[in-house]
Amino acid sequence: MAGHGEKRRRTGGAHEEPEEEDRISDLPDVLRLQILSLLPLKSAIRTGALSSRWRRLWAYRWPEPSSVSIRLPPGGGAAVAVAAARAEALAGIDRRGRRRVDGFSLAFHGGQLTQADLNRCVHYAAACEAEDLHLRVDGGAGAGRGSRGGTRRPGMLTVQFPVGSPLLARLSVRGLNLTAVNNAMVTTLEVIHLHSVFLTDAALRRMVAACPRLRELDLRYCRRLRRVDFSNVGVPNLRSFTVVDCSRTTELRVPVAPRLRSFRFSGAFLSSNILSGAKGSLEHLYLCSGGPETGLPTTNLPYAVPRLSNLTVLTLCSIALQYVSSFTAKAVTESNLHSLRELHLLMFGMANSNLADIYSFLKTCTCPQLERLFVQLPTNTGDAFTENFLKVAEEDPPKGGLENLCLAKMTNFKGHRNEMQLVGFLLRKSSSLKKLFLIAPKEDHPQGLRKIQSDILSDLLKKEILHLERASANTQIFFSEPDAQSQPLHSEVFVRF
Repeated sequence: MAGHGEKRRRTGGAHEEPEEEDRISDLPDVLRLQILSLLPLKSAIRTGALSSRWRRLWAYRWPEPSSVSIRLPPGGGAAVAVAAARAEALAGIDRRGRRRVDGFSLAFHGGQLTQADLNRCVHYAAACEAEDLHLRVDGGAGAGRGSRGGTRRPGMLTVQFPVGSPLLARLSVRGLNLTAVNNAMVTTLEVIHLHSVFLTDAALRRMVAACPRLRELDLRYCRRLRRVDFSNVGVPNLRSFTVVDCSRTTELRVPVAPRLRSFRFSGAFLSSNILSGAKGSLEHLYLCSGGPETGLPTTNLPYAVPRLSNLTVLTLCSIALQYVSSFTAKAVTESNLHSLRELHLLMFGMANSNLADIYSFLKTCTCPQLERLFVQLPTNTGDAFTENFLKVAEEDPPKGGLENLCLAKMTNFKGHRNEMQLVGFLLRKSSSLKKLFLIAPKEDHPQGLRKIQSDILSDLLKKEILHLERASANTQIFFSEPDAQSQPLHSEVFVRF
């Protein structure tokens, strides 16, 4: 946002270089606020990177408050107090008037608001042309079955799509019933997050069809959905798609998604292959079965993984890892993970077979550019099955392929035999390894805090690890949590270890 004028600055001696003059930043605040009022919220926020004079200025482009947030307290107290909180919240938006806002957020508990109250708040957000709309209900009849509902119950409140203002860019709904009308069109909506929402397959298709600019779709615990099928719905701009524990879903189809960059799936594996329409564009992939399983269900979901040539970040649970490893071992064609930079493994077990799957993957899915490896180990060390298999793996480790690995991290590390086998392998084969983090499990406290059980790793065990053979003398081994830069991209894990 530079002007056309020009200053001159001295850079040493008699030499001078032209310097652009930022005339727009020199404008009075009232004029710069007027400029910001003409921009969409996302663009207005980005102006904060221009200079310190623009930082956070976007938050003042509308009269105070520029965003409205209503959060009713839990209804465990007296009914009179709950009713008073509701009345005060609704009166507050009346006092403010219908002035423009950037965002509107409403959070309450089941039974605290009536359908008429909810409609009143939604209509108010639309009248104020809010670009961000967040509606959340927790607990009680209005939320279905707790925070992970998605099953309609008597008294569940309803919102109808399209919802909100004609400028709506981001919609987040939790714990409500959602319906959608036919032939709607919301040209501004780019992000949809639905959590524990009761909606039908047809309603979801109508929503997606109505949003040609949709770039992010996040579905979590929507247990009414059965067929998530966008075969007849265009999603030309979809870049990020997340599906978590939509437990009744049996089919998942997005045949054409030319711009899909990120796909995260957690739940029972399905028979449909969503990856067929995004082989050339997908860069970040998260596949997790949602928990340990007794057998391998029929699915083709992980089979396309070795052929995703643009993939840079891959997260697999031990079930998905077993699928991919067994498939690539039998495949005639060579895997094509030559762009992979980060691999994150979520291991539900660490028996011989699990270690063999890790070795098999690294053998058959060659990843010459792999730089970061994260292994999340199981926390349950007491069950007899695990104890019976804490021995040396029968599968021979790969002989190479980790020449560019510079960071490795193993969480819930306890020093068991197969864990030590993996540590030794990484140290011997990673000639560029700079940092290896071995983090002990965390213990839960009554206050909800989690603390690393550092005493699990004895001084004797640490000394043994520090004396293991290393391919690089520069490799450092740490037994404490790394900084934020040493965390995996998929740090949000949808299953509990």
